[in-house]
Amino acid sequence: MPVKNPFLLYLRSRLNSALAVTTAALVLLSLLFLRPHALLPVAVVLLAYLALTAALFFSRRGAREVVAESEEDRQKTIDRKIKASAETRERIAVLRIGDERMARAIELFLQESGSYLEKCRELSSYSPVANERIERVLEICQVFLGERDDAATSRRYADGTIQGNASTDPGEQLARDIMECARVIKERTTEDLLGLSGEERLAIMKELEDGK
Repeated sequence: MPVKNPFLLYLRSRLNSALAVTTAALVLLSLLFLRPHALLPVAVVLLAYLALTAALFFSRRGAREVVAESEEDRQKTIDRKIKASAETRERIAVLRIGDERMARAIELFLQESGSYLEKCRELSSYSPVANERIERVLEICQVFLGERDDAATSRRYADGTIQGNASTDPGEQLARDIMECARVIKERTTEDLLGLSGEERLAIMKELEDGK
């Protein structure tokens, strides 16, 4: 993948920062000790800085600096994605669901998402699909809690002010949705992160199943 804005990445690199600090020091010294004839030395220093910057940017050393800065940005993005998913998972873990089917599904989700995030940290990578499923589980839980509150309100005003439907039971389908998300997260852990062959993936998944 091509690096975006390579010159900007170089400008913020350690190499250019050191060069810029040296240039600033020389300019300051010129202004302090060479007045009133500091204009020419300052111009020379600045021109030298520009020339060295251009030369280093197009050199192998400059290319290494650009790659290093790009990799640092990539790692920060990965860490941010992992942290966001871990925080979402923690929000799910502390929810009080009060439904056995949902609780079992969430337990499975927490197990699979925990393994996934652990592997993300180990490999410094992540799966966009798995992260999306973690967000989806939080949305599913919020939907369930909202519908449960609505049902409780309907029962509270069953005198006719609000007509409730006692047969409405969203828990079964939402629990299945959470289990499906857990399955996808498990699948993405082996396919997106580990990059194993189909046979190896089946072996690992069987091992994980046997260990439960």
